Amino acid sequence: MRMFQEWTPLMVNAFIAGVGRALDLLSTWYVSPKLRLETSRVIGRLGWKGAVVLQLPVVALASFHVFVALFVLFFSLFLAAGNVQGAWFVRGIGEENYFRLMVEAVRKAKWREIVASEAAHLVLHVAPAAALTWITLSASSFQFSSWDTYTLALPILLALAFYGFLGTFRMLTYLHRLKKAAIVMKKGGGNFKQTPSSFD
Repeated sequence: MRMFQEWTPLMVNAFIAGVGRALDLLSTWYVSPKLRLETSRVIGRLGWKGAVVLQLPVVALASFHVFVALFVLFFSLFLAAGNVQGAWFVRGIGEENYFRLMVEAVRKAKWREIVASEAAHLVLHVAPAAALTWITLSASSFQFSSWDTYTLALPILLALAFYGFLGTFRMLTYLHRLKKAAIVMKKGGGNFKQTPSSFD
């Protein structure tokens, strides 16, 4: 019984990390079952069996501390969410077709445009995390008592959550209008033109 109690934290941490890694793998499989769109060269070369095996040492290491397990869980959740975002488009045209579109787009685009566009992820993800980390570590050094950790951290968290909600709502409503316009176009046999009236 005592041995079981000693192993319980390790098993719980391993379960937490395992759930996260499983979600990442499942979301990757959902979008890119052939791994044509996998950005990790290691995973792309190892294939699915190698990808699964590669998760075992990650889960094993995370089992030793809940902090690491939670880090793996939330990091994996972010990866999974990024994987399935826009998956409807990839699955709609097919993985191979999407891959060819990516190759053609990269060929035509300038490198500085690619870097500037993709670096926006730093603002979206790194900036809030860096600000919250600084607030947490420097909470005791604030000169004004009203500027406590919650006062400074809560607006950042709320802004991030509101951004996610608003962005999702806007994209869903926009795609809903596009879908309705596409159905009308198909029934009428006409050409679709993106005008303000098309989305009414």
